[in-house]
Amino acid sequence: MSDLNKDLSRKFINYLDQKQYKRLQFEADMLGEIEDQHPLIMFYYASSIYLNEASKNKDLLYASQLYERVYKSNKKHLQSLYNMLAVSFKTKSFKNVLPLALEAYKENNNDPKLIEGLARVNFYLGNRQDSLKLFKILYQMLPDKKEGRLPFISSLNYTSGISQEEYMKECLNYNSILEKKYNIENNQNQFNWNKSNKINLAFLSADFKTHSVSHFLLDLLKKIDKSKFNIYLISNLKIIDQDNMSQELKKLVYKWLDVHDFSDDDLTSFLRSLKLDTLIDLSGFTNGNRFEVLIRRCAKVQIEWLGYNNSLGAKNIDYLISDKNLIKSNEINSYKEDILFMPNIWNALSPPEKLPEINDKLNKKNSDFVFCSFNNFQKISDRTINVWSQILKISQSKLLLKNSLIGGEDLKNNVLDKFILKGVQKEQITFLEREKNIYDHLKLYNKANVALDTFPYPGVTTSYEAILMGLPVLTMQGFNFNSRCGENINKNINMDNLIAKDDHDYINIAISLLKEPNLNEMYGKKLREKALLSTLFNTDQFTRDFEELITEVYNKN
Repeated sequence: MSDLNKDLSRKFINYLDQKQYKRLQFEADMLGEIEDQHPLIMFYYASSIYLNEASKNKDLLYASQLYERVYKSNKKHLQSLYNMLAVSFKTKSFKNVLPLALEAYKENNNDPKLIEGLARVNFYLGNRQDSLKLFKILYQMLPDKKEGRLPFISSLNYTSGISQEEYMKECLNYNSILEKKYNIENNQNQFNWNKSNKINLAFLSADFKTHSVSHFLLDLLKKIDKSKFNIYLISNLKIIDQDNMSQELKKLVYKWLDVHDFSDDDLTSFLRSLKLDTLIDLSGFTNGNRFEVLIRRCAKVQIEWLGYNNSLGAKNIDYLISDKNLIKSNEINSYKEDILFMPNIWNALSPPEKLPEINDKLNKKNSDFVFCSFNNFQKISDRTINVWSQILKISQSKLLLKNSLIGGEDLKNNVLDKFILKGVQKEQITFLEREKNIYDHLKLYNKANVALDTFPYPGVTTSYEAILMGLPVLTMQGFNFNSRCGENINKNINMDNLIAKDDHDYINIAISLLKEPNLNEMYGKKLREKALLSTLFNTDQFTRDFEELITEVYNKN
């Protein structure tokens, strides 16, 4: 790659630093067709698109093409490949960057940026074993770097054959590194102040938007007794990503605080200044978490709940909210936190104000029978695909899939290829697109007869939704908090008969549902009526139980 005029290069770098993206693009365009320019001009131009948060998907795809041209012109210019990888997570298009990154990795197998990029691509595509292997290499190279360690630990929840003991070992190993790094002690006693007549209760999350976490939280925030609680929402969501749900949540609380741009040190100091009695983290190890803030303790009591259904293994996370179906009494030592047992269920969903009608479903032959799963595709483990494939091959039925997160063609094709390798016909799998609103999303359940749950990471929101739309949900028996969420939901609606003990049992139950002539009469509208009266959707009772639980913790501490 020949040198670029230093003054021009300096000017373009300065534009990027000052976020003058349009100015850079204008001056680059004045030099002629971008694809005919010096590779570094293409690089700067692509970067002005990538760094601009307002860039559309088509612009990002163009930026990726430019980065690819730059990299192919000089394969030592790895920054263009790093940036191409970063863009791919915004566009959800990996088909061009993945072979380039794999080729580069052969020559640069100690490059942490390449390893991280490939690990994240494989995780997104559901290639669990590949992602685990790469994340493990990354954290062994950089043991205290959360970019490798946290995705690795989190992905253990998605992976078959991982015990709770193995999961906890990884959590504790990472926390021991951080405890030394920050000289962490359980310093709850430093947070002593006079108790007032109201409890300062905060929730921390990056998902205060149209997201499952917010749908479960909504009625709680509406119904919690404001004479007893000052509610804070600590939002780690970018302001540009806030939506109508964000605005609705803001109206329900004492204070909404945007903290995305705070450094860990600044956020720790800021949260401590609020003198919070209880801080409830809703993120765990998921995207947007502030784990390295929580572990230093920012409130007198810190609790994990809702958005991450497992232990974090940290000294300064005091409690984990669960229920008797999720964690057995003889398993408490398998979790670092003290367990707070809700009397009925660990969460309750706010049902939409308007629900679609439930269609009658009559099927004269197996090929008309439709199973569905609207769980995130990342939850569709290899074991799940193997079991579902056997069901589809035996019955010649169909399967509807819909990713509850924004997907992409590469993700769909990767999932489809796995089914085809198991002998399923392409025509048996149908992918549904995302709907813009919850009403139209719920209507899609009318296209199916039975919902199939994923394992070892089951659905939560999707199971609530399927039940609300009258679909029986077939789930797998679990072994820890996270993997038992599906069976817990079924137990709370008295569908214990649809909790499979193992893979063979799961297949047999699925086939028996397909052959049941009165399936719609057994479930359908009757199931919705029962569900709306159950603990699954009884947010009044749940709020009272939650208030009592938090008050008890407050009085004890």
